[in-house]
Amino acid sequence: MTPEDFEPDATFFEHLDPLPGPKVERGLTIGPFSVRLTGLPVSLVSALEDRYLAFLDRVPAPEALVLALRAAGRERFLSSFVDERGWYQLRARLRGGRVTLCACDFAGWFETAGGRGALAPCREGWPGMQMGLENLLRVYYAWRAIDRQGFLIHAASVVCGGRAYVFFGHSEAGKTTVAEASLDRGEVLSDDLTLLTLEPEGYRAHSVPFRGRYREQVVAARRTYPVAGLFHLVRAGRNQVTRLPHVRAVADVLSCLPFITDRLVPRDPAEVIGVCERALRTLPVFQLEYTAATELWEPVLASV
Repeated sequence: MTPEDFEPDATFFEHLDPLPGPKVERGLTIGPFSVRLTGLPVSLVSALEDRYLAFLDRVPAPEALVLALRAAGRERFLSSFVDERGWYQLRARLRGGRVTLCACDFAGWFETAGGRGALAPCREGWPGMQMGLENLLRVYYAWRAIDRQGFLIHAASVVCGGRAYVFFGHSEAGKTTVAEASLDRGEVLSDDLTLLTLEPEGYRAHSVPFRGRYREQVVAARRTYPVAGLFHLVRAGRNQVTRLPHVRAVADVLSCLPFITDRLVPRDPAEVIGVCERALRTLPVFQLEYTAATELWEPVLASV
């Protein structure tokens, strides 16, 4: 942290002014979790609807996280948009049952059990709001998924035969490539992040509004499907599916969770590992070696 950085504490948000203009409320539901946006300027509703589409509700769910939108009242929090690696700089801290987020252009917080939170962008208008809201939502849903014995994972997911096939991997593993090559197989739930939770009927994959590079054909509606299996993408000179032993499966999946790859969400590692270990005693995990995304479905379908 440089001397020019300002990471706000809990008291900072208590004295912020509302955003300018007339206000409305909107709900945002992803999987089993809802967020209620309060203090939302009417001028931003159209842009919000364009971005989050069918995930929005005019009447928020009563159990939703209440996220108050406020004006930051300052030009920046962190002195730079990027860190020494050239990556977008976003910090998260767990203090007293709440997670506080801070970047150059916004700060925010939420209670770890849901309940309340706030978002304070530095700039007015949708460009000022968009990045902060997207990042806070991603961290919040990653946190709450663990509460539901699931996880938010870096994965593309495709629905075939009424079940979700989850293709996970690091950057450049081929998640977007698989999504693009799977349009003739069924719905593409995501090409970037997939939300899995444990429901009474078993593990489910949920559509999310978080997108990677491939936006045109990703399903823009709330959908949930039983999980067929998880497939770790590995570029190779052949198309082959291999069932992974439990210990290897846990390690591979953990390596693709935002808790690990982004080193951002300050959750107890033992808790995350425990949730993952229990989930993968039920969910089958495979290594998918592939040379052409258009030819991978035959071995995939034969494996589960």
